[in-house]
Amino acid sequence: MASTSNTYGMDRARARQLRDFLHDCAGSAPCEEIDRIREALALLGGSGIDGNAPLDRSRVDAMLDCGAAMSAVLEIMGPDIPFMLSRGSHDTCLATVVPPGGSEEAIAEGTTLALAMLAGHVAAVLARGEHAVAHVADPQIGPASIRLH
Repeated sequence: MASTSNTYGMDRARARQLRDFLHDCAGSAPCEEIDRIREALALLGGSGIDGNAPLDRSRVDAMLDCGAAMSAVLEIMGPDIPFMLSRGSHDTCLATVVPPGGSEEAIAEGTTLALAMLAGHVAAVLARGEHAVAHVADPQIGPASIRLH
């Protein structure tokens, strides 16, 4: 399938990659969280909601090497992203992430807090990219006086 892209959002192939990654996060066992975080580093490219903020990869690798998965995810997310975590019975973890400047929440589930948080962040990245594409695709409708002429 051909990929369509525009300068305001993400192309279909990238959106598909992010959705596949979300499914991988949701289906991962706790012992796989470090692998998922390493995959996210390659997939996202940088820190923050747009992936453009610099990310100290050696610092994140050091965190992962010593088992500090949650710290690594927070580093990937960046300092300005509001979030909320919860853990329920049966080791189900939920994360809610609100992108900066946005009012919609991205909610994700994982078997660990780090996996849930990572999935929440990726869901927010995906939603932001799809939201940008939707706004570009919407026709601009002018005031009624303009439309009548």
